[in-house]
Amino acid sequence: MGWGLAAAALALLPAVGLPAAAQARWSRPFQFAKPGTLDVVGPALAVSASGSAAAAFGSGDVDTPGVSQAYVTLRPAHGAPRDPVPIPGAQQVLAAAYDGGSLELLTGAAPAGQTCCSSAQAVQVSGGGRVARAHTLVGGLTGATQGRLLTLHDGQMLAAVATERGVWVAQSVKANRFSGQHLLTRGGQMPETLAAAWLGGENTIVAWTTANGIAGAAAPRAISYATGSRTRAPHGPRSAVMVPVGHRIDELGVATHHGGGATAAWIESWFDKKGGYHSRVRAMDIAPHAAVRDISPANRLASGMTFAGDVDGDQALAWESCTPQDVCQTQVAGRPAKGQYGALRTLGAIDSSQSPALAVGSSGQVLVGWVRGGKPVAAVAAGIGRPFGAPVTLSSTTFALDLTVGFGPGRHALAAWTQGTLNPSVVGAADSG
Repeated sequence: MGWGLAAAALALLPAVGLPAAAQARWSRPFQFAKPGTLDVVGPALAVSASGSAAAAFGSGDVDTPGVSQAYVTLRPAHGAPRDPVPIPGAQQVLAAAYDGGSLELLTGAAPAGQTCCSSAQAVQVSGGGRVARAHTLVGGLTGATQGRLLTLHDGQMLAAVATERGVWVAQSVKANRFSGQHLLTRGGQMPETLAAAWLGGENTIVAWTTANGIAGAAAPRAISYATGSRTRAPHGPRSAVMVPVGHRIDELGVATHHGGGATAAWIESWFDKKGGYHSRVRAMDIAPHAAVRDISPANRLASGMTFAGDVDGDQALAWESCTPQDVCQTQVAGRPAKGQYGALRTLGAIDSSQSPALAVGSSGQVLVGWVRGGKPVAAVAAGIGRPFGAPVTLSSTTFALDLTVGFGPGRHALAAWTQGTLNPSVVGAADSG
């Protein structure tokens, strides 16, 4: 099948022979942060079990290294967002998650005039907006920093941090009290990707890829992981999979599968003998002798992958699927807790510079958001394998970027994005289900 015919066939998939789908009722857009003159770093979104939400973001001048400030805006359940609150000493928000009624932020900081990050800190924000004193989790960092933050069943939290110097984890013993950090990588390894997932109860997994050699000259070909429990942060790194020579792992995600195990999903890319470029979404349960599954089509290029699941083991994958001519679609694949990945869904065109956002609710409902023609768009399915409702345009703007989505209690969903170029703002919309 030629590229044009393949794209046409994929575009028809969601509309053929599908029963009635979930219908979203999105609110009018509201502002998490009003338009300003500085650049805005895309928001991190967190939603609590009660429906309260937070959008954490950065503001600064991209042309002046070291000039940035982290903020957080709280939104009560079904209420209007409050004014943004600056996080003292923080230049960047790496991750955000709720621990009961309190918001926990994983932030990055650096001395004045220096680019983030030289340290990673945990900062607690009360429901009333009071920012507690920051606790440094890891110091001596260098370069771009990635972070993940998980809330365990008993209220403990796990923080994971990756920079070019390694991957660290720290686990809280109570509320905001994190124990000493633990280094998971060896010398000479330069992490390129980081992923983490709650596996139910007090069990967690952290996974990463590393480039080896001088300045990370060797492409990342292996996925490493470590698991943790209530009494111990992830430890004992192991290898999950090694891709063939000449291939590389570009993106990585992990999620729970049925029975408390974990699944890894990644973008794998390579050049064939004729110089043709290939990239595919692949997935594998992290278990002895597990098979690697090809998720995305072989005749398209995959990028911008996001992977999510619920504690029962329902999983969903979303990614940007493009032709070599840069014609791109949002594609989704789902896997029920006790099943396999089902039929591929194509939800519509996506701007080639943007990645889709994905969230799986507590009952297996799926929310996918993406940017199409500069407009934020979302589609909801009532469950894994169920049809998606018609995509809903969340704002009339044509300058949306960095869309992110999340689920709260029941079917309550939230989306947030940056909007504008000269005077960017942070905007959101809510769906009551």
